[in-house]
Amino acid sequence: MSSNIKERYKVSAGMAFFLIHTMQVGIGLLGYQRYIAKNAEYDSWISIIITGLSIHLILWMMYTMLNKENGDLVAIHARAYGQRLGKFFSFLFAVYFLLMAVTVLRSYLEVVQVWMFPDMNQPFFLLVFITLIYYTVSAGFRTVAGIAFFGVTLPLVLILFLYFPLQYSDWDYLQPVFNHSIKDILLSSKVATLEFIGFEVILILYPFLKNAEKSQKWSHYGILFSTFLYVVVAVVSFSYFSQEQLGRTIWATLSMFKIAEFPFVERFEYIAIMIWALITFPNICISLWCAGRTLKRTFSIRQRSSLIGMLLIVYTLQLLITDREMVDMFMTAVSRLGFYLIYFYTPFLFIIFHLQSRRRRER
Repeated sequence: MSSNIKERYKVSAGMAFFLIHTMQVGIGLLGYQRYIAKNAEYDSWISIIITGLSIHLILWMMYTMLNKENGDLVAIHARAYGQRLGKFFSFLFAVYFLLMAVTVLRSYLEVVQVWMFPDMNQPFFLLVFITLIYYTVSAGFRTVAGIAFFGVTLPLVLILFLYFPLQYSDWDYLQPVFNHSIKDILLSSKVATLEFIGFEVILILYPFLKNAEKSQKWSHYGILFSTFLYVVVAVVSFSYFSQEQLGRTIWATLSMFKIAEFPFVERFEYIAIMIWALITFPNICISLWCAGRTLKRTFSIRQRSSLIGMLLIVYTLQLLITDREMVDMFMTAVSRLGFYLIYFYTPFLFIIFHLQSRRRRER
Protein backbone atom coordinates (compact mmCIF):
# COMPACT_ATOMS: atom_id res chain seq x y z
CA MET A 1 0.00 0.00 0.00
CA SER A 2 2.69 2.50 0.96
CA SER A 3 4.39 2.07 -2.44
CA ASN A 4 1.24 3.45 -4.10
CA ILE A 5 1.64 6.77 -2.29
CA LYS A 6 3.89 9.07 -4.26
CA GLU A 7 6.90 10.39 -2.41
CA ARG A 8 5.82 14.02 -2.74
CA TYR A 9 2.69 13.31 -0.70
CA LYS A 10 4.61 11.86 2.24
CA VAL A 11 6.10 13.49 5.33
CA SER A 12 9.12 12.48 7.38
CA ALA A 13 8.85 9.71 9.96
CA GLY A 14 9.52 12.22 12.75
CA MET A 15 6.21 13.96 12.01
CA ALA A 16 4.50 11.01 13.69
CA PHE A 17 5.46 12.64 17.00
CA PHE A 18 3.44 15.78 16.22
CA LEU A 19 0.53 13.94 14.61
CA ILE A 20 0.10 11.62 17.59
CA HIS A 21 0.65 14.25 20.27
CA THR A 22 -1.72 16.83 18.79
CA MET A 23 -4.49 14.22 18.63
CA GLN A 24 -4.07 13.32 22.30
CA VAL A 25 -3.75 16.80 23.78
CA GLY A 26 -6.84 18.75 22.86
CA ILE A 27 -9.74 20.38 24.61
CA GLY A 28 -9.69 17.69 27.32
CA LEU A 29 -6.54 19.17 28.87
CA LEU A 30 -8.59 22.17 29.99
CA GLY A 31 -10.74 20.22 32.45
CA TYR A 32 -9.87 16.53 32.81
CA GLN A 33 -8.66 16.87 36.42
CA ARG A 34 -12.03 16.71 38.16
CA TYR A 35 -13.04 13.57 36.27
CA ILE A 36 -9.93 11.50 36.94
CA ALA A 37 -9.95 12.55 40.62
CA LYS A 38 -13.42 11.14 41.34
CA ASN A 39 -12.12 7.67 42.22
CA ALA A 40 -8.45 7.85 43.20
CA GLU A 41 -8.62 11.54 44.20
CA TYR A 42 -5.12 13.03 44.27
CA ASP A 43 -3.47 9.67 43.66
CA SER A 44 -4.89 9.81 40.14
CA TRP A 45 -1.61 11.15 38.75
CA ILE A 46 -0.46 7.54 39.16
CA SER A 47 -3.46 6.49 37.06
CA ILE A 48 -2.29 8.74 34.22
CA ILE A 49 1.10 6.99 34.17
CA ILE A 50 -0.57 3.57 34.12
CA THR A 51 -2.78 4.68 31.24
CA GLY A 52 0.20 6.01 29.31
CA LEU A 53 2.03 2.69 29.66
CA SER A 54 -1.02 0.75 28.45
CA ILE A 55 -1.33 3.04 25.42
CA HIS A 56 2.26 2.19 24.48
CA LEU A 57 1.27 -1.49 24.41
CA ILE A 58 -1.74 -0.83 22.18
CA LEU A 59 0.41 1.29 19.85
CA TRP A 60 2.91 -1.58 19.61
CA MET A 61 0.05 -3.88 18.51
CA MET A 62 -0.99 -1.39 15.85
CA TYR A 63 2.52 -1.01 14.47
CA THR A 64 3.04 -4.77 14.46
CA MET A 65 0.07 -5.11 12.10
CA LEU A 66 0.98 -2.04 10.03
CA ASN A 67 4.60 -3.09 9.53
CA LYS A 68 3.62 -6.61 8.59
CA GLU A 69 0.90 -5.56 6.15
CA ASN A 70 2.82 -2.51 4.92
CA GLY A 71 -0.52 -0.78 4.52
CA ASP A 72 -3.27 0.94 6.47
CA LEU A 73 -6.30 -0.11 8.51
CA VAL A 74 -8.37 -0.90 5.41
CA ALA A 75 -5.72 -3.36 4.22
CA ILE A 76 -5.51 -4.90 7.70
CA HIS A 77 -9.28 -5.35 7.82
CA ALA A 78 -9.26 -6.96 4.38
CA ARG A 79 -6.55 -9.37 5.54
CA ALA A 80 -8.35 -10.20 8.81
CA TYR A 81 -11.99 -10.43 7.70
CA GLY A 82 -12.05 -10.50 3.90
CA GLN A 83 -13.18 -7.74 1.57
CA ARG A 84 -16.87 -7.38 2.45
CA LEU A 85 -16.72 -7.63 6.23
CA GLY A 86 -13.50 -5.65 6.21
CA LYS A 87 -15.22 -2.76 4.43
CA PHE A 88 -17.94 -2.74 7.10
CA PHE A 89 -15.45 -2.36 9.94
CA SER A 90 -13.48 0.25 8.02
CA PHE A 91 -16.68 2.25 7.53
CA LEU A 92 -17.29 2.15 11.30
CA PHE A 93 -13.86 3.67 11.85
CA ALA A 94 -14.66 6.43 9.34
CA VAL A 95 -17.79 7.25 11.35
CA TYR A 96 -15.73 7.20 14.55
CA PHE A 97 -13.21 9.71 13.17
CA LEU A 98 -16.08 11.93 12.04
CA LEU A 99 -17.68 11.85 15.50
CA MET A 100 -14.33 12.65 17.03
CA ALA A 101 -14.13 15.84 14.94
CA VAL A 102 -17.67 16.79 15.98
CA THR A 103 -16.79 16.27 19.66
CA VAL A 104 -13.61 18.37 19.58
CA LEU A 105 -15.24 21.27 17.72
CA ARG A 106 -18.33 21.29 19.97
CA SER A 107 -16.19 21.20 23.11
CA TYR A 108 -14.10 24.15 21.98
CA LEU A 109 -17.21 26.06 20.93
CA GLU A 110 -18.65 25.56 24.42
CA VAL A 111 -15.51 26.96 26.05
CA VAL A 112 -15.65 30.04 23.81
CA GLN A 113 -19.32 30.60 24.58
CA VAL A 114 -19.02 30.16 28.34
CA TRP A 115 -15.79 32.10 28.91
CA MET A 116 -15.79 34.76 26.22
CA PHE A 117 -18.89 35.31 24.09
CA PRO A 118 -22.15 34.02 25.64
CA ASP A 119 -24.21 35.73 22.91
CA MET A 120 -21.96 34.65 20.06
CA ASN A 121 -23.51 34.14 16.63
CA GLN A 122 -22.91 30.39 16.59
CA PRO A 123 -23.90 29.63 12.96
CA PHE A 124 -21.60 32.36 11.62
CA PHE A 125 -18.67 31.31 13.83
CA LEU A 126 -19.11 27.69 12.72
CA LEU A 127 -19.26 28.72 9.06
CA VAL A 128 -15.93 30.55 9.33
CA PHE A 129 -14.30 27.70 11.25
CA ILE A 130 -15.57 25.02 8.88
CA THR A 131 -14.45 27.03 5.85
CA LEU A 132 -10.91 27.09 7.25
CA ILE A 133 -11.12 23.35 7.88
CA TYR A 134 -12.24 22.70 4.30
CA TYR A 135 -9.36 24.61 2.73
CA THR A 136 -6.83 22.96 5.05
CA VAL A 137 -8.00 19.36 4.62
CA SER A 138 -8.63 19.68 0.87
CA ALA A 139 -5.06 20.94 0.45
CA GLY A 140 -3.78 17.46 1.25
CA PHE A 141 -2.06 15.51 3.95
CA ARG A 142 1.18 17.50 3.95
CA THR A 143 -0.74 20.67 4.78
CA VAL A 144 -2.60 18.89 7.57
CA ALA A 145 0.70 17.60 8.95
CA GLY A 146 2.18 21.10 8.83
CA ILE A 147 -0.76 22.45 10.82
CA ALA A 148 -0.19 19.67 13.36
CA PHE A 149 3.45 20.73 13.72
CA PHE A 150 2.53 24.33 14.53
CA GLY A 151 -0.36 23.13 16.71
CA VAL A 152 2.19 21.45 18.97
CA THR A 153 5.14 23.88 18.92
CA LEU A 154 3.42 27.27 19.19
CA PRO A 155 1.11 26.55 22.19
CA LEU A 156 3.99 25.02 24.19
CA VAL A 157 4.60 28.48 25.63
CA LEU A 158 1.49 28.00 27.78
CA ILE A 159 3.39 25.48 29.92
CA LEU A 160 5.46 28.36 31.30
CA PHE A 161 2.36 29.95 32.80
CA LEU A 162 1.95 27.05 35.21
CA TYR A 163 4.48 29.02 37.25
CA PHE A 164 1.69 31.30 38.51
CA PRO A 165 -0.43 28.62 40.26
CA LEU A 166 2.76 27.02 41.59
CA GLN A 167 3.30 30.13 43.70
CA TYR A 168 0.13 29.31 45.65
CA SER A 169 0.52 25.53 45.77
CA ASP A 170 -0.03 23.48 48.89
CA TRP A 171 1.83 20.20 48.41
CA ASP A 172 0.18 18.71 51.49
CA TYR A 173 -2.88 18.16 49.30
CA LEU A 174 -0.99 15.33 47.56
CA GLN A 175 -0.14 13.57 50.84
CA PRO A 176 -0.14 10.72 51.61
CA VAL A 177 0.79 9.06 48.32
CA PHE A 178 -0.64 5.60 47.43
CA ASN A 179 -3.53 6.20 49.79
CA HIS A 180 -6.11 4.49 47.56
CA SER A 181 -6.84 0.94 46.52
CA ILE A 182 -5.66 -0.56 43.26
CA LYS A 183 -9.31 -0.70 42.18
CA ASP A 184 -9.74 3.06 42.62
CA ILE A 185 -6.50 3.79 40.77
CA LEU A 186 -7.52 1.54 37.88
CA LEU A 187 -10.95 3.17 37.71
CA SER A 188 -9.24 6.54 37.40
CA SER A 189 -6.98 5.02 34.74
CA LYS A 190 -10.07 4.09 32.74
CA VAL A 191 -11.29 7.69 32.92
CA ALA A 192 -7.83 8.98 32.00
CA THR A 193 -7.86 6.78 28.90
CA LEU A 194 -10.54 9.01 27.44
CA GLU A 195 -7.98 11.85 27.31
CA PHE A 196 -5.50 9.75 25.30
CA ILE A 197 -7.77 8.61 22.48
CA GLY A 198 -6.90 9.87 19.01
CA PHE A 199 -3.55 8.14 18.53
CA GLU A 200 -5.36 5.46 16.51
CA VAL A 201 -5.16 7.82 13.50
CA ILE A 202 -1.76 6.19 12.89
CA LEU A 203 -3.72 3.28 11.40
CA ILE A 204 -4.68 5.58 8.52
CA LEU A 205 -1.65 7.89 8.37
CA TYR A 206 0.96 5.13 8.27
CA PRO A 207 1.38 4.88 4.44
CA PHE A 208 1.99 8.64 4.24
CA LEU A 209 5.12 8.49 6.41
CA LYS A 210 8.54 8.10 4.81
CA ASN A 211 10.32 5.02 6.14
CA ALA A 212 7.14 4.28 8.04
CA GLU A 213 8.69 1.52 10.15
CA LYS A 214 11.06 4.09 11.66
CA SER A 215 8.14 6.28 12.71
CA GLN A 216 7.23 3.88 15.52
CA LYS A 217 9.74 5.34 17.96
CA TRP A 218 8.46 8.85 17.21
CA SER A 219 4.89 7.76 17.85
CA HIS A 220 5.95 6.34 21.21
CA TYR A 221 7.75 9.61 21.97
CA GLY A 222 4.52 11.48 21.19
CA ILE A 223 2.58 9.35 23.68
CA LEU A 224 5.37 9.75 26.24
CA PHE A 225 5.25 13.53 25.93
CA SER A 226 1.44 13.53 26.19
CA THR A 227 1.67 11.44 29.37
CA PHE A 228 4.28 13.79 30.82
CA LEU A 229 2.12 16.83 30.05
CA TYR A 230 -1.02 15.33 31.60
CA VAL A 231 0.89 14.30 34.75
CA VAL A 232 2.50 17.74 35.17
CA VAL A 233 -0.76 19.64 34.73
CA ALA A 234 -2.57 17.23 37.07
CA VAL A 235 0.04 17.55 39.83
CA VAL A 236 0.03 21.36 39.59
CA SER A 237 -3.79 21.38 39.68
CA PHE A 238 -3.92 19.03 42.66
CA SER A 239 -1.48 21.20 44.58
CA TYR A 240 -3.46 24.35 43.78
CA PHE A 241 -7.06 23.22 44.29
CA SER A 242 -8.41 21.44 47.34
CA GLN A 243 -10.45 18.30 46.69
CA GLU A 244 -13.69 20.21 47.28
CA GLN A 245 -12.68 23.08 45.00
CA LEU A 246 -11.62 20.75 42.21
CA GLY A 247 -14.98 18.97 42.35
CA ARG A 248 -16.74 22.26 41.62
CA THR A 249 -14.32 23.46 38.90
CA ILE A 250 -15.27 22.37 35.37
CA TRP A 251 -12.23 23.80 33.55
CA ALA A 252 -9.44 23.61 36.12
CA THR A 253 -6.61 24.46 33.71
CA LEU A 254 -8.37 27.57 32.45
CA SER A 255 -9.15 28.60 36.01
CA MET A 256 -5.43 28.45 36.83
CA PHE A 257 -4.66 30.66 33.82
CA LYS A 258 -6.94 33.31 35.37
CA ILE A 259 -4.41 34.13 38.08
CA ALA A 260 -1.69 35.05 35.56
CA GLU A 261 -1.18 38.81 35.79
CA PHE A 262 0.60 41.14 33.38
CA PRO A 263 0.63 44.94 33.14
CA PHE A 264 -0.64 44.78 29.56
CA VAL A 265 -3.16 41.89 29.90
CA GLU A 266 -6.02 41.77 32.40
CA ARG A 267 -7.66 38.48 31.41
CA PHE A 268 -4.95 36.09 30.30
CA GLU A 269 -7.39 33.16 30.05
CA TYR A 270 -8.89 34.87 26.98
CA ILE A 271 -5.51 34.69 25.26
CA ALA A 272 -5.15 31.05 26.36
CA ILE A 273 -8.52 30.18 24.80
CA MET A 274 -7.54 31.82 21.52
CA ILE A 275 -4.19 30.01 21.53
CA TRP A 276 -6.09 26.80 22.20
CA ALA A 277 -7.66 27.15 18.77
CA LEU A 278 -4.20 26.23 17.41
CA ILE A 279 -4.44 22.97 19.37
CA THR A 280 -8.05 22.23 18.47
CA PHE A 281 -7.83 23.04 14.76
CA PRO A 282 -5.27 20.35 13.70
CA ASN A 283 -7.13 17.82 15.85
CA ILE A 284 -10.29 18.37 13.81
CA CYS A 285 -8.45 18.46 10.48
CA ILE A 286 -6.61 15.18 11.10
CA SER A 287 -9.83 13.45 12.20
CA LEU A 288 -11.72 14.55 9.08
CA TRP A 289 -8.80 13.72 6.81
CA CYS A 290 -8.65 10.20 8.27
CA ALA A 291 -12.41 9.77 7.87
CA GLY A 292 -12.25 10.91 4.23
CA ARG A 293 -9.21 8.76 3.49
CA THR A 294 -10.92 5.70 4.97
CA LEU A 295 -14.03 6.28 2.85
CA LYS A 296 -11.88 6.71 -0.25
CA ARG A 297 -10.01 3.47 0.40
CA THR A 298 -13.19 1.59 1.27
CA PHE A 299 -15.72 2.82 -1.29
CA SER A 300 -13.55 4.73 -3.81
CA ILE A 301 -15.27 8.02 -2.93
CA ARG A 302 -13.33 11.14 -3.86
CA GLN A 303 -11.89 12.59 -0.68
CA ARG A 304 -12.92 16.15 -1.48
CA SER A 305 -16.51 15.07 -2.14
CA SER A 306 -16.74 13.13 1.11
CA LEU A 307 -15.19 16.09 2.96
CA ILE A 308 -18.03 18.39 1.87
CA GLY A 309 -20.60 15.85 3.04
CA MET A 310 -18.85 15.37 6.39
CA LEU A 311 -18.57 19.11 7.00
CA LEU A 312 -22.31 19.44 6.43
CA ILE A 313 -22.88 16.75 9.04
CA VAL A 314 -20.47 18.47 11.44
CA TYR A 315 -22.21 21.82 10.95
CA THR A 316 -25.67 20.33 11.50
CA LEU A 317 -24.71 18.40 14.63
CA GLN A 318 -23.07 21.50 16.14
CA LEU A 319 -26.39 23.32 15.91
CA LEU A 320 -28.42 20.36 17.22
CA ILE A 321 -26.23 19.79 20.29
CA THR A 322 -27.26 22.82 22.33
CA ASP A 323 -27.13 22.64 26.14
CA ARG A 324 -24.41 21.43 28.50
CA GLU A 325 -26.11 18.09 29.22
CA MET A 326 -26.30 17.17 25.53
CA VAL A 327 -22.66 18.15 25.03
CA ASP A 328 -21.59 16.03 28.01
CA MET A 329 -23.66 13.03 26.85
CA PHE A 330 -22.25 13.22 23.32
CA MET A 331 -18.67 13.56 24.54
CA THR A 332 -19.11 10.64 26.96
CA ALA A 333 -20.56 8.40 24.23
CA VAL A 334 -17.73 9.13 21.78
CA SER A 335 -15.11 8.72 24.51
CA ARG A 336 -16.49 5.34 25.55
CA LEU A 337 -16.55 4.24 21.93
CA GLY A 338 -12.88 5.19 21.66
CA PHE A 339 -12.11 3.28 24.87
CA TYR A 340 -13.66 0.06 23.56
CA LEU A 341 -11.99 0.45 20.16
CA ILE A 342 -8.60 0.80 21.83
CA TYR A 343 -8.71 -1.78 24.61
CA PHE A 344 -11.06 -4.41 23.22
CA TYR A 345 -11.23 -4.15 19.45
CA THR A 346 -7.52 -3.52 18.78
CA PRO A 347 -6.28 -6.62 20.70
CA PHE A 348 -9.04 -8.66 19.03
CA LEU A 349 -8.02 -7.43 15.57
CA PHE A 350 -4.37 -8.07 16.47
CA ILE A 351 -5.15 -11.74 17.21
CA ILE A 352 -7.39 -12.28 14.15
CA PHE A 353 -4.88 -10.59 11.84
CA HIS A 354 -2.01 -12.81 12.95
CA LEU A 355 -4.13 -15.96 12.79
CA GLN A 356 -5.15 -15.16 9.22
CA SER A 357 -1.56 -14.33 8.26
CA ARG A 358 -0.33 -17.62 9.67
CA ARG A 359 -3.08 -19.53 7.88
CA ARG A 360 -2.16 -17.95 4.54
CA ARG A 361 1.50 -18.77 5.05
CA GLU A 362 0.62 -22.41 5.76
CA ARG A 363 -1.44 -22.56 2.58
